[in-house]
Amino acid sequence: MKLAAILIDTARELLYRKTLLVYFGIVTLTLLVFAVALQTDVAGGAIASLRIFGVQGHGAPSGMTFGGEGGDAGLSADAFVRGMQLAVAFVLYPLGILLSVLATASLVPRMLEKGVIDLLLSKPVSRPALFLSRYLGGVAVATVNLVYLVGGLGLILGLKTGIWNGGFLASGLLMALYFACLLGFSVLVGLLSRSTTVSIMVVGVIYFVSLFVRLPHQNTDWPMLITSPAWRLGTQALIEALYHGLPQSYDFGQMAARLILRQGGVAWGTAFNSALSGAGALALATFLFARRDF
Repeated sequence: MKLAAILIDTARELLYRKTLLVYFGIVTLTLLVFAVALQTDVAGGAIASLRIFGVQGHGAPSGMTFGGEGGDAGLSADAFVRGMQLAVAFVLYPLGILLSVLATASLVPRMLEKGVIDLLLSKPVSRPALFLSRYLGGVAVATVNLVYLVGGLGLILGLKTGIWNGGFLASGLLMALYFACLLGFSVLVGLLSRSTTVSIMVVGVIYFVSLFVRLPHQNTDWPMLITSPAWRLGTQALIEALYHGLPQSYDFGQMAARLILRQGGVAWGTAFNSALSGAGALALATFLFARRDF
């Protein structure tokens, strides 16, 4: 019950700081625009006509396919829905993660402010439980909003086309897991720096570094460009350490796409490795919080 009260207090804090309201409002506005802008007519399982913001379009020309589907009838409704959901995954998922980071980056720095930390530490709750409850509150807020976004878009497309894709919702939950990994690093940086801005910046760096190191990780020939054996070994070790020690952003995006297209499931090894890296950062942050004097 005490932990539940702290989780509720975390949500109330985000609500008080207008962060949660802004996040919820942006998602709601996105859903409303999507619902109003997109108008489709489906006949025989194919897109007969398409209107976006009142601009008339038509189903795909004969023979155009998406994901191996289509045919003489034009673009199938199923292929159209998956294409729209895939576009959402590549455009709105990164924005959703960014909004989640912005919404939760202040949780730890705000907690460490004089007066706030004194009040929290006076509660009959252990320090690890207190810190983890803040983390879980951030994860819960982000997950609810991501599910709201994905569920809302899936519902709109389903009602307009009659096509329902459970893989789309699964991809949203997968991105919630990815955010949980990032939040582990965010709370660690927030504890060490006591700065919301620094937390946001470091998480952004982690995101882009994880994208960058995947290329040399996948390309086994690149070390040959380095002539010095010592530099080659050190650079390889650094690349592999960053690739396996950070949440694997690109791989999560690819897994989400495969779930939407129904071309495979989750690569559990990749998901576990990223979850382990986030859990490691969270464990270190919890340990430091438990031992620090305030």
